[in-house]
Amino acid sequence: MNRHYMNYKIFSTIAIATFMMSSCSDNWAPSTDEEGVGQLHMEAINVTNAENVINRASVDVSNFIITINNAEGETVKRWKYSEMPEIVTLPVDEGYYIDVISHNQEKAAWDAPFFKGSSEKFNIVKNQLTNAGTITCKLSNIKVSVRFADDLKNIMEDDCKVTVVANDEGMLEFTADETRSGYFQAIEGSTTLIATFTGTIRGSYEEIRKVYTDVEAGQHRIITYSVKSGDSTIPDENGNIDISNGISVDMSTIDESIDGNVSTDEDIIDGDRPGQEEPINPDPDDPNPDNPEVDYFTFNTSISLTDINEALEGKDYVVGILSVNPLSNLKVKIESNYLTEEFLASVGLVSEFDLANLTPELESKLGEGGFGFPTGDEVKGNTSVNFDLTPFIPLLNLSPTPNDIHKFHLTVVDDQNNSETVVLTFISGVE
Repeated sequence: MNRHYMNYKIFSTIAIATFMMSSCSDNWAPSTDEEGVGQLHMEAINVTNAENVINRASVDVSNFIITINNAEGETVKRWKYSEMPEIVTLPVDEGYYIDVISHNQEKAAWDAPFFKGSSEKFNIVKNQLTNAGTITCKLSNIKVSVRFADDLKNIMEDDCKVTVVANDEGMLEFTADETRSGYFQAIEGSTTLIATFTGTIRGSYEEIRKVYTDVEAGQHRIITYSVKSGDSTIPDENGNIDISNGISVDMSTIDESIDGNVSTDEDIIDGDRPGQEEPINPDPDDPNPDNPEVDYFTFNTSISLTDINEALEGKDYVVGILSVNPLSNLKVKIESNYLTEEFLASVGLVSEFDLANLTPELESKLGEGGFGFPTGDEVKGNTSVNFDLTPFIPLLNLSPTPNDIHKFHLTVVDDQNNSETVVLTFISGVE
C-alpha cells in the first residue's frame, strides 16, 4: 500500500469518526463567531538592556501588567501577563496598541526597577488573527546608587547619610552600609535630582548639596563620596566639603546610560511567557549541570517556535534537527482540545509517543506507510533528522471549533541524556 493511499485512509477514518461522534450528540451545533470580532496574539515580553539594572540572571515577568488600548487611549482589556489568554478576541477596529509595565511604581523605592514598553499600533480584522509580536520593555525610571569610599568610611560617624530627592516628592536616605539602589519615578517636565550629604566627620558636622538638572528615565546616576586629596582650601566647583580639620570630601558622579553600558558582573535578563522558557542543557563533563554555554541541538525550521502558525494545507511545516551527539529519542506530545486522548485512541493513535521506540501498530500509522514521520533507526544513532508535520495538518482542520489551538511538544534526547523541548503551536479553522 503506497503512502498517499494510507494517508487518505487515515484521514477518511478520522473524518468519519468525527461525523459520527458529532451526530450522536443532541447538543452539538457548529460554533459561530460573534459578529464583528477578530483575534489577537502577543508572543512574549523581552526586557532589554537590563545588564546594569539588577544582579539576577532573569526577571520574573509573570506579574507584568498588560493593557490593550483602543485608538482613543481607552483601556479595552487588562491582565497580569501570567493570566493573559494566548488568543484574545477583540471588536473589529483600527489603531489598537498594547502597553506593558512591570508594576504600578512609587515615587521612590528600593530595588524597584520600573520596566515599560509598548507595541506598534495594529488593526483587528474580522475573523483574522493579528500578531502583535514581542514587546520590548526597558528601564523607565531613574536608578541612583550612592557609594562611600573606604577612606571616608573610616572617619565618618554614624549620623552620616546622603538624602536623594527627585520628582519633588520621591526621597530616599542612603547610609554608609546601604548596598541597595534607589529608583525614582521619572515625571515629564521634572528633570531635577538633588543629593545632599550630611553628617559628622572627625567631630565636625558638614553638609554638601549637589543639584542635577538633566536627569531622565533610563539613567543610572552613580554618586561616590571619598576623601579629597590635594589642597582642601581650594574651592571645588563640583561641591566639595572643606573641613576645618583639614579633611575634604570629594563628590564625583558617573552618569551611566542603561542602554549604552554593560557591567561585566551583571547578567542580561530576558522574558518569555511563564512556563514557555527553553530548558538548559547539562554538560556531562561539567560538574555544574546548569551550564547554558553548551548548545547540543540546533533547530532549522520553517515553523516559528514562538508564534502561532495557521494550519494551512499545501504549506510545508518542517523542523530540521541537528545534534552534536547521536540521538536516542524523539518524543512527541499532542496538546489539543480537539485531538484528545479519547479521540486519538478511537482512530488508533495516542497523544504521546517516542518515534524512536514505537509499537508495530503505531509505526504503521506514523511511519513511512502513514504520516511519514522518522521512526526507529531513522532517529536512533543519527545526528540529523527531519520532522515533517505537513501530513498532519489536514487532521487539525477537521476540528469543528473555529480558531482551535493545537500544540506539539517535541523533545529530542541524545545518547548522553541531554535533552531539549520545543513547542510547535497551530491554529486551525481560521476564517
